[in-house]
Amino acid sequence: MDRSFLLPALLTALLLALLGGTSAMADSGVSSVNNATLLDSGTQYRGNFSVNQAAGDQQQQANVRAIAIGTQAGATTSVRQKITTPANASMDATATIGGTSFSHGSGVLGVNQSAGANNQMANALRISIGAAPQAIDDSALSQQNVALLPNSGATGTPIGSRQVVTSDQAFTGSRGVIQVNQSAGVGNRMANTLSIRVSD
Repeated sequence: MDRSFLLPALLTALLLALLGGTSAMADSGVSSVNNATLLDSGTQYRGNFSVNQAAGDQQQQANVRAIAIGTQAGATTSVRQKITTPANASMDATATIGGTSFSHGSGVLGVNQSAGANNQMANALRISIGAAPQAIDDSALSQQNVALLPNSGATGTPIGSRQVVTSDQAFTGSRGVIQVNQSAGVGNRMANTLSIRVSD
């Protein structure tokens, strides 16, 4: 069976999805009420759509995309995040993705949502289209996370209320690559990585 038509079709679809992308940022900064909320956001997105939303203090978030096309193509990504300042573990925090957020979309979606302090998040996608097969290595997992927290063994330390909510209608009917990090609290570290390599 002749499969020579598959590579050009795949290449065209990937380029249209990623080049037609958009990016959104919302509600970042320090807040005494550490609530991050997305409601009916990003519905029917197309292409490359990235959202970073944070409420609180010292949040680090990244959405990274890399594409390489050629005889010796090799797309690489590297995310290095570092926080060295302690945070107050007694804060209340809520992260909510509500309503029909990110529903009925298609393409590459990256969502980072955090409430609280010292949270680190990364979504990484890399696509290589080349003539020769290549091994998949661990470089996509090169995120470095260092968060110094108060002594967790101390007695009598107040702990705040933490809540993460995702609507049952969020992300419904969407197609493609969907990467989501959602956290509420202090010192959470999350990463989603996807590596695709296609050889002719």
